[in-house]
Amino acid sequence: MSLSKRWIRYAITGAFATALSITASGALYVGQIDASSLNLRSAPNGTVIDSVSRGTKVAVINNSSEWFQIAVDGQTYYASGAYIDWIPECDFNLGTGTIKCSTTVNFRSQPNTSSSVIASLKNGQKVSVIGVSGGWYKVTVNGKTGYISPDYLTINGGAASNQSSAVGSVVDTTSSTQGIRQDILDFAAQFLGTPYVYGGSTPSGFDCSGFTSYVYKNMGISIARTSSDQRATTTNISMDELLPGDLVFFGSNNVVSHVGIYVGDGNFIHSPHTGSVVKYDTLASGNYNRRFICGGRVL
Repeated sequence: MSLSKRWIRYAITGAFATALSITASGALYVGQIDASSLNLRSAPNGTVIDSVSRGTKVAVINNSSEWFQIAVDGQTYYASGAYIDWIPECDFNLGTGTIKCSTTVNFRSQPNTSSSVIASLKNGQKVSVIGVSGGWYKVTVNGKTGYISPDYLTINGGAASNQSSAVGSVVDTTSSTQGIRQDILDFAAQFLGTPYVYGGSTPSGFDCSGFTSYVYKNMGISIARTSSDQRATTTNISMDELLPGDLVFFGSNNVVSHVGIYVGDGNFIHSPHTGSVVKYDTLASGNYNRRFICGGRVL
């Protein structure tokens, strides 16, 4: 293959993968080697430590430069993206993975956050990684097959995320947390207009803390059920310290009676009271500003 043809292929592959990273969870996808022998390196343009032959399937973890970060047989390497073709999805052995999260993460039936939850997996739990689909890892746990977002899984110590560091062994926790915060806001927004139901904690109806606990639960994070317990079990912060995804608590005499989720720019989403629905409100409102007690940081 000529040099010009290789760079044309890289431009096409890189552009397609970039588009994929917008629509999928991260840049994770399957690639297939299209070279008689492709060197696997310790870093971009680094030392050659192994090689793979034509037709070998790999997980492409990071495609942000001409040097793709890939996973092969449970190990992470760097290789020239000019010789890696895109495949939509594929089953192949990637070795053992380790769950990395604050408490638990959802193990889902399909590669998206809308699918049913098979189980909640704990931080540090081992899984068998058997493929990639829709930007998620396909894994088996206790004989069951499902999907885990790459934000919550490492492969043999290599970061399984498009936000990996240059050496492929350290997770950028700041970027990862920002991604989770945005996921929380996106998921919560799906329930705008859902009626308030006292004691409710399902999409058929929520009370205030039922809504917040449901949203976090579906992000793989367990928090207390009541607003007062949510305050007691989170890191309390001032209004000036609020970040999107933090909880916001309201009440009087320092006694919490209401909770919502901060979305940024002085606004929050909540299920306010009987006769109302899940909606956005502003902390600048006289009532909520006056009754604001503190924020609660979970992440």
